[in-house]
Amino acid sequence: MSNEAVARVRLEVVPSADLLKQLSAVFDTKGSVSVTCLPHHGPGRTVEASVNLARMGYHTVPHLAARSITNQAELHSLLLRLQDAGVSELFLVAGDRRTPAGPYLWSGQLLEAVKAYSSDFSVGIAGYPEGHPQISYEKLSSSLHMKAPFASSIVTQMCFSAEAISRYVKTIRKSGPELPVWVGVPGPVSVRKLMSMGARLGVGRSLKLARGTGLAGALMRGDDFMSYDSGRLIREVHQELAGDPLFAGFHVYTFNDLSRLPGLLEGLPALQPTATLARRNAATPLFPAKI
Repeated sequence: MSNEAVARVRLEVVPSADLLKQLSAVFDTKGSVSVTCLPHHGPGRTVEASVNLARMGYHTVPHLAARSITNQAELHSLLLRLQDAGVSELFLVAGDRRTPAGPYLWSGQLLEAVKAYSSDFSVGIAGYPEGHPQISYEKLSSSLHMKAPFASSIVTQMCFSAEAISRYVKTIRKSGPELPVWVGVPGPVSVRKLMSMGARLGVGRSLKLARGTGLAGALMRGDDFMSYDSGRLIREVHQELAGDPLFAGFHVYTFNDLSRLPGLLEGLPALQPTATLARRNAATPLFPAKI
């Protein structure tokens, strides 16, 4: 592959034991990587992986889950470690932990605490093109508008419908907030994993649309090695949103099936961000896949 950037893309990864070795084999260290914070891992594991990735050269965006942080002292310790490693961007979520480990019940509280600690961090917040299975549309909208003045970007939940994604971005542009939107799309992963994750995340409607591309057929064959072709979805989204001033690029949910990524990254359409968006994302370069 040439050194010319093909798309603005960010990979979401899980902080597994073999992540550093796997990722560096398929994705250039100039790239942007978002590191999840799962309830059974906790924020410490996310921060450790993020620090290591940052030291390798990646633009690293750790997730911090409000409901997994035990107290202010732990939060400050995590933020200090990230600052020392040169990490300047965070993604804040409430998290899937049922019982909060400390005082932070939702991402808005954590956002306020992070900004009180340091205004130097840029912060991404979550967007839901198809809503949330446990939160009403009104509450999602209210929460988004409350957090937006303190945020620098929106990252959408994984979605399989270009129509839903396009409608969401256009709604954000019309009603505010005017934040760059990273469009969350699945990577080329096992269809079984996509179905199980989709059900948990509440993206059932777009999963039904995705079945038209062969997802259902693969499941009926019981072929766990068959992967969903997200390239078609990416091309459709690009066709809908290319040139939109709020379209930041693609946030690819990899589920750590990293060996399948080079083909997807090679096929990403070229994106030319507008001057406004380029200024907002000056710290986030355009990244090629690693050969």
